[in-house]
Amino acid sequence: MQVFDYTEFSQDMTKAFNAALVDEVIINNRDGNSYKLLPIKKKIKIGKSPLEDIPRVKLNITTQEIVELLRECRAGI
Repeated sequence: MQVFDYTEFSQDMTKAFNAALVDEVIINNRDGNSYKLLPIKKKIKIGKSPLEDIPRVKLNITTQEIVELLRECRAGI
């Protein structure tokens, strides 16, 4: 959980919003009230590999063929 006072929050809202995507964020106002910042919809999935969004291509090639091709390429280096 991250806690921001009003001044910190107003100076760097982006930091607070990004933190809320990962963990709970509390903002303490000057008058003593506290607020919890929660994202309504998370567009960024934390912990997800960016490679998961790459479309897959179906090829008729085996794992063994891929390994052999890689070995041939590396042997030439």
